[in-house]
Amino acid sequence: MISLSQSIQLLKRVALRLNLAAAGWRIYRFTFWGAVAYGVLLLVSRLTGYGAEAFNWWTLAMVPALCALAAIVLQRRPTALDAARAVDSYSGTKDLFLTVALIEKAAGEYQPLVAQSAEIAAPRIQPARVVPFKYEKPLGELALIAVVATLAVAYLPQFDPFGRVEASTQVAKKQQLLEDSKKATEARKAQVKADDTPEGEVSEETKKALEGLKLALNKMRPKEKTENSRELAGQQKNMGEMWRKLANDKLKELFSHTPQEQEFGSVNKEKMEKWTKELQEGSSASLQKELDATVDDLERLMQSTDPVEKSELEQKIRKRLKELNQFAGDKVGSKPLNAALQRAMKQLEMAKMEGMDPEEAVEAMKESLQLSKMELKEIAQSATDMQKLEEALKIMQQAKQLNEQEKLDGEATEGMGDLADYEEFYQELMAQLGLGQGQGEGEGEGEGDGEGEGEGDGDGTGGRGIGRGGNPPEDDSVETDFITQQSKSPVTKGEVLSSFKSKGLSDKGDDKARFRDMMKKGDQGLKEAIDKDQIPPGYHDGIKNYFGKVEKGSAAEPAGAKKRE
Repeated sequence: MISLSQSIQLLKRVALRLNLAAAGWRIYRFTFWGAVAYGVLLLVSRLTGYGAEAFNWWTLAMVPALCALAAIVLQRRPTALDAARAVDSYSGTKDLFLTVALIEKAAGEYQPLVAQSAEIAAPRIQPARVVPFKYEKPLGELALIAVVATLAVAYLPQFDPFGRVEASTQVAKKQQLLEDSKKATEARKAQVKADDTPEGEVSEETKKALEGLKLALNKMRPKEKTENSRELAGQQKNMGEMWRKLANDKLKELFSHTPQEQEFGSVNKEKMEKWTKELQEGSSASLQKELDATVDDLERLMQSTDPVEKSELEQKIRKRLKELNQFAGDKVGSKPLNAALQRAMKQLEMAKMEGMDPEEAVEAMKESLQLSKMELKEIAQSATDMQKLEEALKIMQQAKQLNEQEKLDGEATEGMGDLADYEEFYQELMAQLGLGQGQGEGEGEGEGDGEGEGEGDGDGTGGRGIGRGGNPPEDDSVETDFITQQSKSPVTKGEVLSSFKSKGLSDKGDDKARFRDMMKKGDQGLKEAIDKDQIPPGYHDGIKNYFGKVEKGSAAEPAGAKKRE
């Protein structure tokens, strides 16, 4: 059997080096001519403006990558015969190794001689000398080409004789704006609470607070006045903070004015008032229908081919969005809702722009409208929570008054399901006790009989009450530790900080009229302060009652007041 192990190994190593050398040379040529072509096209683009958006750092980096890939795919791999010829050419063995490569076809009587000669010559031949790698010059040329191409892309000036660059820039900016609007919509969707609570029902957080209040009221005992007061104060503070947070964060504008006070310009006022009233009551049904109708019109717009119908649908959609956007900004005061509707309006305009994909813009608009529906549902939910919290705050005011009379008994309210039952029960109990609905105590003037009992009109915040006339009994014979003393502190004249004198006549007028005018302004300022500071409704009666008493007590002419001429 003929052994050709060393000869075959030599031919394999030479074939590998031939393959690598051929691949490198092909990559060099493809990259060189690819860079030349890229440079010519870049020069044409910079001079004419055509295809300017295609020449950037990404496309420049793609040139060598694509050229290398094409060179490898299109390469013809060297065979064993090519390796044998290379070895024979280098070593001058006169087709010895070529004969080895074709030994199966050689004459049988010569095969042992050929094999013996090849095995003797193979160890003396080095594959690196047969096929040397000469890469310094090609790599230097490619590096120079890369530097020139980089400088050309970075600094070659761009001319725009036909306005192509400006048009492409505008389309790119619009496309970027569309992408930014889509990202903003997705980011806001992730923030909006995914709440499946039906409209008209309170949220889980508010429900827990109301259940806590009912449990606290059921634990009240008539003789535990101090403990009851402490618990009611804690409950009132907690719910007051919840109410104030909702009012400040989401519903400040919605509840700040009545619908008749708001001016809506050319927009349908009746529709706005209806939306406002429903939203204040915790329902967004009409607004949700309006958004659904907008989506339906948008679908018809994309399917229609009639220019007249498309124009009418565009105007209809634009009108709806304008009304909703104005309502969100002027009446609701919700920045997230307003932003979502404004994005929808911009995306509608983008769908008609040249160079933009209408379907992409319309899909983005649908997402913005879906977000608007989520925002409206959240606002309606907050309005429902506010109403329930207001009811709870009023009930706590009633409970406080009953607690002062030691009539707050939790055993009587056990088993009641809704807060309305508590309110009705407390109102009946307060009526029996002659208590008003507010915080203040009745100030009655009664005519008593001989025993000092009589009926009078209470002047508290809740209206009429039952008072007791006459004077309470006193016994002056009882000895007490009271000692009558007078302070011996010296009375000295204080330091005058500033003073000035002027000559002239005093202002004419009635001091009493000016005083009443000041009280009237003070009453107006009181209302503004309540609105500005977002005072929960449960506190309104007590505040107004206090300042009402001040005004009533000051209605009489001040002592010593007189007209000055």
